[in-house]
Amino acid sequence: MQEKIVHVCVASNGAENVMQAVEGLGTSRFMLLHDDLSLGPLRALNTEAGRQARFAYLLETNATDDDPDWRKYLAQFENRMGLVDLFPPPAPDESALVWFGDMANEQLLLRAVCASWPDTDIYLADVRRIAHKYKAHKNYVPCFPPEVLRELVSLAEPLPMDRRHALAHEWQELTQQDDLLRIYECDRIVGIPDDFFDEDLLAACKPCFQIQGAIAGEVQSEGKHVQGDMYLFYRLQGMADRGLVEIEPCPGDIRSSLVRRL
Repeated sequence: MQEKIVHVCVASNGAENVMQAVEGLGTSRFMLLHDDLSLGPLRALNTEAGRQARFAYLLETNATDDDPDWRKYLAQFENRMGLVDLFPPPAPDESALVWFGDMANEQLLLRAVCASWPDTDIYLADVRRIAHKYKAHKNYVPCFPPEVLRELVSLAEPLPMDRRHALAHEWQELTQQDDLLRIYECDRIVGIPDDFFDEDLLAACKPCFQIQGAIAGEVQSEGKHVQGDMYLFYRLQGMADRGLVEIEPCPGDIRSSLVRRL
């Protein structure tokens, strides 16, 4: 790996763990992707219309109440849709170290980087290589503490050219599809129906009221695939509209809203 390293991460608490892991190395900088590529349309991300379509979907699936503060929070991401966080690409004297595991967001980031940075040397920080040393709940970057992630810097391997081309090609294919929800399975990104998590959500609901955030947390921890709280709340609201559950809103704190199965 070249001396100057660009660490590429999904912007989450996993990125914070990586930052702590490489602190003091002195040869690093970070590029964080702030867009959840597992959700929403991927067509025409290089155009304003494509990015606006993504932002419209973000508003639809995240603003499940009329809280003006939440909408203000979402607005800060309007200009970060798509791959804008990945540009400009690394300089010629920099190599990229992509941090990822089994999370769809992390795998989509790897594919997007392969397609977007054809002239950059790419190395892999795959947390699955150290999973046997640390019993993480899932093989996602946020599940590993900084002291464990630090081991991956010296274990990083270059991405073989044939694999790199295959990942870039897969990204190009994904940008031509109309799926709005994606998971990572069998080393591929797979489009799934919008109601993919509904059955698990309904199973987690009980006849008595529960905190909505706890229901989402159960689905995230027990399920094979993970998705963000706000999308799961969006799906719960859809089930409420269909009369499957009842929701008692908690103004200003959507996670504390109460849900029961009907």
